[in-house]
Parts: sequence; structure tokens; C-alpha cells
Amino acid sequence: MKNKAIVGVQVGITSGCAVFRNGRIEFAVSEERYSKVKNDTAFPDAAIKDAIRCCTLDPDSIERVVLVSRRMSPDHFLTSRECTFGIEDYLREQRDYYRPRLLDGGDLDYLTVFADKLDARYADLANEIRIGGSSRVDIWNRWRIHRVSKLLGVSEAKISIVNHEHAHAAYAYYGSPFRGEDVLAVTFDGYGDDANAAIASPVNGRLQFAHRYSDYNIGRIYRFITLLLGMKPNEHEFKVMGLAPYATEYTYRKALEVFLSAYRFTSDGEVEVNAELKDHFYYFKDRLEGCRFDGIAAAVQLFTERMNCSLVSHWLSKLGKKRVVLSGGVSLNIKANMEVGKLPSVEDLFVVGSGGDESLCIAGIFAYLDESGRGDEIVPLDSLYLGPQIAEGDIDKAVKGVVEIMSADVTPNASANDVAQLLADGHILGRVSGRMEFGARALGNRSILADPRSAAVIRKINSQIKNRDFWMPFTPSMLPSASRRYLDNPKGFHFPYMSVACETTQEGRLSLAGALHPADLTARPQIVEEHINGDYFQLISAFEKISGVGALLNTSLNLHGYPIVRTAEDAVNVLANSDLDGLLLDTTLVTRRR
Repeated sequence: MKNKAIVGVQVGITSGCAVFRNGRIEFAVSEERYSKVKNDTAFPDAAIKDAIRCCTLDPDSIERVVLVSRRMSPDHFLTSRECTFGIEDYLREQRDYYRPRLLDGGDLDYLTVFADKLDARYADLANEIRIGGSSRVDIWNRWRIHRVSKLLGVSEAKISIVNHEHAHAAYAYYGSPFRGEDVLAVTFDGYGDDANAAIASPVNGRLQFAHRYSDYNIGRIYRFITLLLGMKPNEHEFKVMGLAPYATEYTYRKALEVFLSAYRFTSDGEVEVNAELKDHFYYFKDRLEGCRFDGIAAAVQLFTERMNCSLVSHWLSKLGKKRVVLSGGVSLNIKANMEVGKLPSVEDLFVVGSGGDESLCIAGIFAYLDESGRGDEIVPLDSLYLGPQIAEGDIDKAVKGVVEIMSADVTPNASANDVAQLLADGHILGRVSGRMEFGARALGNRSILADPRSAAVIRKINSQIKNRDFWMPFTPSMLPSASRRYLDNPKGFHFPYMSVACETTQEGRLSLAGALHPADLTARPQIVEEHINGDYFQLISAFEKISGVGALLNTSLNLHGYPIVRTAEDAVNVLANSDLDGLLLDTTLVTRRR
């Protein structure tokens, strides 16, 4: 319906809200940007309220509201698991819940085991579950529908719930620039409604599923290996992926055998699981004993790459497809995506931005339209600059706050050349400009920027600004013309979202030394198009004129353990609590006096 909005709401892992109108996603944001709780699983009250404000929504303007996941339990939501559990809590989960249940045959209730972790904000839901009367999933679905209905002021009859895997597949396809029946949509997930991997392709204008896997547990294995390595599941898998290239074959050989003997992708397209595998934590804990930490990281990464490549290769051949789109939590594994792209049978590859559950607020809308036979209404998603924009008054207020707490110089109306010169001189600057990016990656509008050639810059960002682990790489934002010099991209893949790793050329290794993985010299590129983000394009162009390098080092603007900033005030807080050299707030430049 023209001018009517469809609102997508994700409640759970990185809750959020999106708005679709007249063919396009016009707004999308995660609750974490308001609560300041990374990966916040809370009901997205603030995100929905900001969507109402930014999109001027009222009940009459809303055609449909879409929730995602019809058959998932509310247990993790009620315990705020993904945003409050620490490593000790995840170990306790294995010891006190999964081991007794999976290995000892016990009949335990998750909410009883973790009664001390229940979120008091949702006591009404927990009490209704205790009383019973219907299944936990049915109670959860009714509760979500009622809460969304009340907040948006719409009838419950206007609210739909779509399938989890369908949502991921719809985001993979409709969020890509590809259209046509030669496209294979593949979802890889930790878990969903009916599957943790699914294969779909468009047939007569709708996605048709060729297969759903309930035993493709790659995401789950990766999560538990993250825990075994002493890192936080559902957050630090990137650290495992970043650690993997440092290992040698000698170091990872034994660990890789453990993974390959546990799971195998068969020639007929099925997953064969070792009969001894009853759980995904203690099985690997026992068998990986004595293996080196970097070898384990490399082994689980290679295992993931091989399994994903086998699955994609099989279905391309079986269904006669040429182009691949990926989504789901495991699609955040940029190295595995790179290997999929290298398959001879892959003619073209596109991986959507932030394809984990955080994108389900967008994905649910696409699934609803696809299910309704209205997929042709969706204009391909060409940008993730979908969040709120900072107001001029907010900038003025933030700048006043800066000069009150620290010694700083303020330059109004700073030009791209002014900023580029500071970057070329070795300054590290935050940039808050335009609409905020949606998802886990900063794409220039809520970013820390620096000269990509400098090793000294890496050390400073790691130790004095972000408190990052030394082995983790940064990323380059680059001009399209520069990408042809810096990236080894023979198939001409499109890289707008830092969602696929890429090999680099000799020139790229020299020009982007600080923005590449130090061990294997791959990049996680963002190619910046002028028609998508003109101001950022102009800044990189100005830097190229000064330095000869058509790229900038880019990392998210946030303090360690916090989400990416949303407002000018958030950005000032980063400046005040780190050794960042300065901030660009739209065109107002604030630099620290040294």
C-alpha cells in the first residue's frame, strides 16, 4: 500500500526496529545504541519510539508489523543472556544445565537453573510462564504481539510473525543487488525456528526452500570453541577468526582432525555427525586437550570454511545456480565468505551487511513481503546508513561540553582537505556525520579514522583508544578506483559492508599496511561509492590527493565494551575517555590540545 509503513521488530539478540515504506527501508536501528548495552536483548522500546519520531508514524500509517521467529524459546531473552552473561556464566551454563541435560539425561528447566539471572523488567512474562496453561513458545509469541501492539497503538490483528530462516534468506536475497532465478540464497545460523542452515532461491517471484538443515551446527561449534579459548561466546568469535591466521599447519593439524572427524558434508548434500557427539562443548573440550590455542582457532576456522564451501558447492551444482547471497550469524565470518567466493562455480557473491540476528528487524519485513507475493515491491538495499542523524543543536551542545572538560580547539566548517591533512599528519580522528550506520560495522559515519599506512597508528588505537587485542586487524575504507589497485578481486565482487575478506595486491600491502590482517595480509574492505556517501567519498579523495593513498583506516567509534556511538554527546564521551586526537562532528572539527 502506497505511503503505508511496514514496521519490523526484532526482540532478542541485538533487538531493534526497522521501517519500510514505498519500496525502501527508510529507518533501522538497534536498541543497544540507546541503552549503551552492547548486543542488548531488551525489548526495543527506545528504538521503536525513535522510529515513530523519525518516520512520523501513527497507527493509521502502519499497514503491518512483523516479528521474527515463531518457534524460539524466551529463555535467553528473560535472562538477557547475550548481553549480560560473562565467561563464567557461559561455563556455568555448560556445567549446570547442558551437561546434566544432554549427557546425564536430566530434566532441567533453564529458568530455574538461572533464576538469579532473570530480568526484573519482564517479570510478567516469567510469571505467565510459571503459571503455564500453554506452551512457553506460545506465551512468548502472545507477549511480544501484545507489547508491540500497545507501544505502536496498532491492532494485534495487524501483527505477523515470520519464520527465522525465511527472514535470513529474504534479507540475503532482497538486501542484495541480485535479482533472478540463478541466485542461490544460503543462510548459516547458530539456531533458528526449524533449521540452522537453509537453501533457497527465487521461483516465480517468491523464495522457495530447497533444503533446511537442523544438524548444520557450525555456528554452535564456533561459539563453544570461543568459550573453550577463554573468550565470550556471541561476541568474541571475531577474535577467534582473527587469531586463526597466525597458526602454522604443524600447530593446527591435530585440532583440525578432531573437527573433521566430528562432522562431514556428504556427497548427497547431507551432514554426517559422529555418533559419539552428544554435545558441542565437552566433546571438543576432551578431544582438544593439549592442542595449542592458535592451532584450535585455525582448525575451527578451516573446518568452517570447508563445510561452508562444500555446502554451497553442492547446492550450486544441484540447482544449477551461479550467483550466491549469504546471511545468518555465520555469514559474519568474512574469511569463510572469501573462500566461498573463490569456488569455481561461484560467478558472483554478495554478503549483506550485518547478517546476524541484529538484521532480523529488516529481514522480517522482507520475508513478510516475499511470503505475501510482494517481493517485487522491494528496491534492493543499497546502503546501511539507516539510523538517526545528529542535529545541529546537539553538535553545539556537545562542543560546549568538550571545551568545559578538556583543552581543545574548535574549527567550524572544517573542509575535507583540513581533515585529510590532519589524518596524513598522523592524527587519529573520530567522525560523526550524517545518518548512523545500521549493524555491527562502522561505515564511516560513526568511525575512528586514521592513515592506513602507519604501524604506529595501530599501536595507539589498540592501547590508548580501543583497548583491542593486538592480533585483531583494522579495516580499510577505499575509493572504487583505489580498490582496483589494492584488492585481488578477479570476479569483481561488490564490497560495500566489510562483509567479505579479500586478498590484496603488492600495492595494497604497501598502501594499506595498517588496515590489513598482519598475518595473512587480507583486507576486510569497504568500497565507498560517491552516490551512497558523498561526504565520506570526498574525505578519502582529499586524503588521496595529499598522500597518494585512496583509502583510510576505519574502525568503529566506541569505547571498549560499548556499542558504536549514536549521538554527538556519545562521541564526546569517547574523546574525553580515550587518547583520540579529535572529532569531526559533521563539519565542526574539535582537536585536542597536546
